[in-house]
Amino acid sequence: MNEREHDLTAQQMLEAQQALDVAAFNGILSLAIILRKRNLLADAETKSLHDIMSKPLALPGNANNPVVQDAQQNLDQLFALLMERG
Repeated sequence: MNEREHDLTAQQMLEAQQALDVAAFNGILSLAIILRKRNLLADAETKSLHDIMSKPLALPGNANNPVVQDAQQNLDQLFALLMERG
C-alpha cells in the first residue's frame, strides 16, 4: 500500500504517523512494565531501552521541537517510575 492508494492529505498522513508512534510507544512501555513485574527486565536493560527510545528524540532536527521535548519529559518520567517499581 502506498500513499496514493488512500489519497490522504498531508495532515491525515501526519495524524496517522502520530497515532502509530503513540501505539508503538504504549506497547513498548506496557511490555517493559510486564517484564519488570516478572523480574525479566533488569535495571541495566530498562535503562538501555530508555536510551534507545530517547535517541530519536534527541536528534538535532527533533530536540528543539517543543512537542518532542514534552514527549522526552514524559518518557523520562515513565521510565523513572518503572525503575522505582522494579
